[in-house]
Amino acid sequence: MPDVNYIVAEAEKIRRALELCDKETTPLVTKDFPAMNCKLSSLILTFHFLKKWPTIAVYGVLGVATDHYGNDTISHYWLELQETAIDITADQYNIIEDKNLNTRIISSRPFSPVSTGRIGSLPNYSLFKIISRDIYISGLPELAEDFLEKLHDAYEILSDISPPM
Repeated sequence: MPDVNYIVAEAEKIRRALELCDKETTPLVTKDFPAMNCKLSSLILTFHFLKKWPTIAVYGVLGVATDHYGNDTISHYWLELQETAIDITADQYNIIEDKNLNTRIISSRPFSPVSTGRIGSLPNYSLFKIISRDIYISGLPELAEDFLEKLHDAYEILSDISPPM
């Protein structure tokens, strides 16, 4: 099983590659990265983790928060791996306009590009109500074949950018 420091280092590598990639030609990464890229980026990181450690399970966590009007319109997605929570797009809440957030998220700024900690310890757990957890295992059988191809293509591009993965 991977050590937590190794997990964090790998997450930081993927995040750096996501920042540096050409958003026009890299599948699954939009020009607004990190904003509105939390699930896709988390799935790219999941792909990486399962390539490195095929025997582990990675959990994707979906949380929602209410906006200024009380609607559950703010969503976020991050990962849990062993005892570690990993969020590689939390900093989107530094740049999303205040009117689209809530006062609790705004007052929790600034968010780091890569946030990690024990499960339950990240601000995410108090800012968002968890509504589901996805489980991902080697081969990602839960994902559609055409999406898996895009994931693979994105990963190949990102692997060329970042130091050896």
